[in-house]
Amino acid sequence: MVKLSKRLQTILEMVPNSVVADVGSDHGKLMIALYDRGIISHGYAIENKPGPYSRLVKALEEEGIIDNVVPLLSDGLTDLPKCVNTVVIAGMGGSNVIDIIDKHKEKVKQINTFIIDAHSKIDNVRRYICSLGFVIADEKLVKEEDIFYEIIKFVKADKAIYNDADIEFGPILRNEKCALFKEKYENRVKEISNLLKKDLPEERINELNKEKEKLLSIL
Repeated sequence: MVKLSKRLQTILEMVPNSVVADVGSDHGKLMIALYDRGIISHGYAIENKPGPYSRLVKALEEEGIIDNVVPLLSDGLTDLPKCVNTVVIAGMGGSNVIDIIDKHKEKVKQINTFIIDAHSKIDNVRRYICSLGFVIADEKLVKEEDIFYEIIKFVKADKAIYNDADIEFGPILRNEKCALFKEKYENRVKEISNLLKKDLPEERINELNKEKEKLLSIL
């Protein structure tokens, strides 16, 4: 059975029984694990470059599941089959995530669940996907090699009302305030305190003080 990183294992645990497409599937580990554990019986692993796609095909062939987890050489959601109702987009920047979805907004109609692991601009991702008629059903914070990853599950539902703090920090993460959440933002507060000891322009000092005050208010 394929071994997953903590980050991929967390994503796997959010995936519902459904027809799944993993955009940017790399070696296909997530899709292989989803099939092995009986979470999916059919799905699609998508790569947009020939090299990674060849490695993906090889991995699926070696597992003997290439008829069940179908590799696609495609860009984002361009060739997403109509049967897919869950999309995983993990391991890329928030702007790329938004761009992938925005290019094919007509495909969003068939999607019930997005599971997103964006490595930057997470607030923009929350705001954008929620604007398409999704709510945040689950959020997890994972730490690997001193890097924090926020993994978010969006499900199609009636519009939810989120305030600015919900969008920036995550409504569930902010409410639960798990140990990793506190560690992440306590680390940032310490970082800001150290920066404020340096000779900085007044505008930058004001920005940092404002950020520090906001972080302390949510901790």
